Amino acid sequence: MNVDRRSLMKGLLAGGALLAMGTPPWAFAESPVRRPSRCLLVLGGTGADGAFASGTGAACAGQTYDALRIVKLKGGLFTGMDRMLTLLDQARGARMIAVMDDAGAVIFLELARTAGVRLLSMGTHVCSADSACPLRHAWATTSPAHGVAGILASQLAAGQDGFSVTEDFLHAPIEPGPLSGWSAPGFSSYLSAESASVHLHGSGLSLAEGRRLIGLTAIEGWRPIPLKACRRETVKRQSGDWIESVGYAVTASALGVDSVRESCASRAFVRRSPIGARTHPQERFVSFVMDL
Repeated sequence: MNVDRRSLMKGLLAGGALLAMGTPPWAFAESPVRRPSRCLLVLGGTGADGAFASGTGAACAGQTYDALRIVKLKGGLFTGMDRMLTLLDQARGARMIAVMDDAGAVIFLELARTAGVRLLSMGTHVCSADSACPLRHAWATTSPAHGVAGILASQLAAGQDGFSVTEDFLHAPIEPGPLSGWSAPGFSSYLSAESASVHLHGSGLSLAEGRRLIGLTAIEGWRPIPLKACRRETVKRQSGDWIESVGYAVTASALGVDSVRESCASRAFVRRSPIGARTHPQERFVSFVMDL
């Protein structure tokens, strides 16, 4: 491992947010198959494994998909490294969904780079003590065709928790087309007047407050997305467990479920928690979808 890569990994570990320093340019697939013939779920020994797997099972059942294999790394990636290397080598042609903690995720990225796999999405998921917006999710995704954030936001919108969900598309549409946007009851949708490729969907707060919560204060000028351009996600299952909802959304995307394809390069969904909202145990993990 060269010095630059080692420094990058140290920075990622120290920062505790995998996406904060950008995503590896080698990693993202440009034209992946929508529905895989084989699929693996790798559970990296996090506290989220059980609920995430439950959401994955629900997504598979909803799509009548029975080609999923589950692999559990007892003790995490540090003790299961040999098994992971074997999987990356012997499961060629499969689509892998993986759940890791921050440290395991950084090592996992290095193993994936060496193995030459192609990522479809990578997301960080955090439940914090923030009373206004305790659930925070950030994705880097290949393209709107493999979007995950809209499915998760639609599930979370049915509950009462405050949340923010952001997603950046590595390969946004190059050719301009008809404006398309996401919609859900109680949400207002906007696009940046400076760059129509940035969309913001907010509920229970002002536009200015929504921008502040997700760090879009540097972008000035917003205008509403016309209702005729907005569509709702078709989400057949709701869960009161936010981790299970993440598992469902990630797996649905991995299985090629159609979602609302917004005409944008990045998008954000944000809702403030109501006063007196319940609290959840703090949790943090990273999700991956990749083709081996």
